[in-house]
Amino acid sequence: MFPGIFRGALLSLLFVMPAMANGTDTTAGKKLFLSDCSSCHRENGSGGVHFGDAVSADLRAPGLEQTYKHSDKLLLRAILQAKDEGGEPLDAPMPAWQGRLTAAEAMDIIAYLKTLKS
Repeated sequence: MFPGIFRGALLSLLFVMPAMANGTDTTAGKKLFLSDCSSCHRENGSGGVHFGDAVSADLRAPGLEQTYKHSDKLLLRAILQAKDEGGEPLDAPMPAWQGRLTAAEAMDIIAYLKTLKS
């Protein structure tokens, strides 16, 4: 029905539109993730980096959404305040990014994380 190039562009829009609708930017989120998060969570988000007894979390879907009860608010708290889904502090290597990232930047990272699949 659509030539290959148009089909690819149409499919790209289907993935980008939800992020645009909620004001997030997955491209900016990827850039932030790669610069600020990938050293602990790996470039593909798979985690598994050991810090003594702590191990960095796998941030890929669908596990991430299940852990954080499909709540962007809980994911935002994890990034900005370093608190888990139950409100407890995350393992010590995970910093609280509040003051270093804005809520909008953290939401961009969350939007990007949702594109990563395990």
